[in-house]
Amino acid sequence: MGTSIRWRGPRGAGWTTFRRSIGQLGGTAGMARTPEEIPNPRQGDGPISQRGVRTRGQRFFDALEEELRADPEAFGLRDTMRAGASRLVRAMNELRHDLAAFGPPPAEWTGSDTEWFMSEFVTAVAGERTGIIDAFVRRSATRCAEELLNDPRVRRAVAGQTRSSSLAMDLFCSVYRLFFADIVTEFAKAAVAEQVKLALPGLVLIDPGGQIPAWVGEQVASWIPNPCEQGKDDSDRSVADLAADLVGDNVDRALGLTSGTET
Repeated sequence: MGTSIRWRGPRGAGWTTFRRSIGQLGGTAGMARTPEEIPNPRQGDGPISQRGVRTRGQRFFDALEEELRADPEAFGLRDTMRAGASRLVRAMNELRHDLAAFGPPPAEWTGSDTEWFMSEFVTAVAGERTGIIDAFVRRSATRCAEELLNDPRVRRAVAGQTRSSSLAMDLFCSVYRLFFADIVTEFAKAAVAEQVKLALPGLVLIDPGGQIPAWVGEQVASWIPNPCEQGKDDSDRSVADLAADLVGDNVDRALGLTSGTET
């Protein structure tokens, strides 16, 4: 079992601004005189406007950038994302050559063939570390495995119903981009939850539908270049090699750390 990364939670000035932006002070009937009279933070009733989602989503990126500029190792986020994305490319490159690369399940396996595939894929991508960011990587790897298994060719190969098959490059590229967006979305959900814990009593918390993390994920997805499209302009390298070479740059894109966040 690898070393865990402890979640110390976002605490800097940028996160204070973000926290204030995801809530508004609720009205009170006079000053509270006892702890019991102090209301707990509570959810707002109405949907947040799209403009409000964008504003608060951008404040999330601003706070995250400020933290990572001051401390590139904050949360272990960048390094863990880079390691996970590199392992993802290796795992999918194996599947690109043979969808049965993980082999049939052993005799003692009690689950299905697809469950074995998912277990092996997630372990290959996420490893055995148990920190909070590693958990985000594991969840994202699980969603990537689910995306792969949504493809009929992959399901047939995993079930041993075809003699030989390989991962389609468009699916490779789609899952590659999904991975970056999903990890940052998970981090945004955790960051919002952490700010809720720190919220002042009497604060009415907005965004009950989780629209801010969803917007964050959409932004990240739009910032990650499609290696299949880029590969058309670079005949000297395979798409998998290009995807691997761009991992570090794409992690920084996903975290809003580069100015080149346009596709």
